[in-house]
Parts: sequence; structure tokens; C-alpha cells
Amino acid sequence: MSTRGLSRGGTRAIMVPWIQALGMSSPLGTLVQGCAAIRAGLSSARPSPYLSHVGEGESLAQPVMTSEASLVTLGFSNVGRLVALLVEALEDLSRRVSLSTMPADTLLFVAMPDPVERGIPLSPELEADPFRRCEALGRRVMERALDGVGVTWRGGAWHFFSAGHAGFAQALKAATNALAERRCGNCLVVAVDSLCGPDVLPEFSVQRRLKTSDTPTGFIPGEGGVALWLTGRSASVSPSGPEPRITLRAVMLGEDDARFRGATLPPDGRTLAACVTSALRMAGGDGSRLVLVGDHNGEEYRAREWGMMLMHLHSERLGQETQVSWFPAEGFGDTGAASGALGLCVAVRSLQRRYSPSPMPVVLSISDEGPRAAMVVSVAT
Repeated sequence: MSTRGLSRGGTRAIMVPWIQALGMSSPLGTLVQGCAAIRAGLSSARPSPYLSHVGEGESLAQPVMTSEASLVTLGFSNVGRLVALLVEALEDLSRRVSLSTMPADTLLFVAMPDPVERGIPLSPELEADPFRRCEALGRRVMERALDGVGVTWRGGAWHFFSAGHAGFAQALKAATNALAERRCGNCLVVAVDSLCGPDVLPEFSVQRRLKTSDTPTGFIPGEGGVALWLTGRSASVSPSGPEPRITLRAVMLGEDDARFRGATLPPDGRTLAACVTSALRMAGGDGSRLVLVGDHNGEEYRAREWGMMLMHLHSERLGQETQVSWFPAEGFGDTGAASGALGLCVAVRSLQRRYSPSPMPVVLSISDEGPRAAMVVSVAT
């Protein structure tokens, strides 16, 4: 299969970094509880306190379902909501590694939503500059979250990414490159997003993207945050318990400029399938037992791309022994910029708890725009 559309950043692999620890916040709980709930098929969807909907031919308003981490967000909106989610993720991470003693060569990589898309107020000059507005939001959220967990940042530079669902994969790829090039020995990679707040739900409703009685192919908004501690293979990694250590085997990035939500051309799944095949090839996996952890949220264009991707993978004879698809959005809702990170948590836990049918599950991200990504993890050998 052709890898046309894959970025240069997705073709370089020098070393295999370790996932030393993960922390998570979600509507179904922190890392262990939340991933166990996903495995059990539980859903956190509840009527939103902020929005109702009157469908065609209906006289009474019906509640819009959302998946909220209400015990964490406590009614906050905008920046406060993102901070609350990230604080819980960092606290969960701190149960496994000490953030207060982070090495000085630690770099920070942050995946955030576009503040304009989330209805977060900005000054006119920031609103006109996509990179600056992403960085401004990222710094504001990170500074408050670190302060909320009582941690003073002693590491190095901060880097920010905003590319929709694939933003986390882009941040993760940049972190692995930094480790491979010996620019740092450790990386903290975080992602956070909320599609549930009172400021963002009305816009999704106007766009008719929410799952309602008259829009069965809409999505259920969710929210969550993840904090991941990544370290080089040569670094000293102490055992964290009886569960196996996990390595990040490959991150493959792609770009489909012609086929995306709202585009004239329908999705054909080629770029996404090329990401999967190239990532498995980089990771050294044969793909006979295939586990795909996707960010499919119920929307029609995502379903079309997923189906076309599976067709291309079948033509490559991948998944001949086993082919399984897991969709965390069924339990967490659509978590936007955090979706890839939450999917990675699900994949890692499936390896640690030894229920993954594949030794190398693949996590996929499909942005509303062109970016596509595939990430492969495995048990360390």
C-alpha cells in the first residue's frame, strides 16, 4: 500500500521509549477504574444540565446526552473546566511517579483544543493567530494545573499542539523525536479537552452534530485528560509493580488534505490505512492479530472512513487471525483533543491486564481536518 500523505515526521525511528507512567481523568474515573469500565462496556452518558433539544415533529424538549466528569469539573466552564480535568490526571500520574522531583532535562508537550472552537474568550490579536492562541491557552491551563497539584516546573521548554483528535499523536511524536535526538531524557506529554461545557454545546447543536432523536448519527460529547511520562530506553526505569512495562513502538502521522469532514470528496480510508500499516511495519508487528483502538464517535463521515480503512487493511491481509475494534467514545463520549490519549490508556491497560488479543494494539486518530495518526504500543522485552 502506498504511504502517500504520510509526513516526514512519521518515518523516523531511532529508539524505543518507555511509557513509565500514566495518569487519567475521565467521566468513568481515573486510569485503572476508567479503563476497567470501558472493558466492561459501561457508559457515562447522562442528560446534560445545560442543553435540551426539540426534534422535528416533537412538541416537548428532550435532554441532550453528554458524558461528563461532573465530580471533577464541578460546573466549571472554559479554562476552569480544562484545568480541573488536568489536575485530576496529574494527581493520578503522581501516584506512580514523583512530579516534584522531575529531572531538569524534562520537556513538556501539550495537546489542546483550539480555544476558538471551544468558545473560550480571547483578545482580537490572539484570535487571529492559531499558533499563539493555542500556546496562550496551553500555558494558562498548564500553569494553573501544576499550581493545583502543588508542583513547581523544574524542567525545560514547553511545546504546544492543536490539531483536533490527532493533536496528541503529534505531541507524542515530537516527544519521541526529542528523546531519540538526546535533547532530553524524559518527557511529560499531556492532553485535555471538554466538549460538554455550556459554552460549546450550543454550537454543536446548531451544526446538528449532537446525537439526538432526529440526528441518530451525531456524537455524544465527552471530556477527559491524560498525563503520560515518557522516558528513553537507556534511562533507569524502576518497576512499578507486577504489571508489565510498556513501550511506545511507533507513532505514524499522515495528512489527507482532500478528504475530511465537510469536504467534497468522500473519505476513502487510504491515508489512515497507510498510517496503520507503516506503524506496524516500524514496530515489527505482522498484524495477523489486529486490535484497533479508534476515535470513531458515531458520525457518518467517521464511519465511512473507518469502513474504507478496514477494506484496505483486509487487502493487505492484516487481521487474518483476529481483528477487533475498540471505541472508547462508547464510554467516554467524544473527547476531542484528548481522544488519542484516552485511547492509548485503553491500549496500555489491555496489555498490562493481559486481555488484548494482539501483542501490539494500534491507536488511531482522525481529525475533523486533514491530520491522521496511528500509535503502536507493546509489552517491553
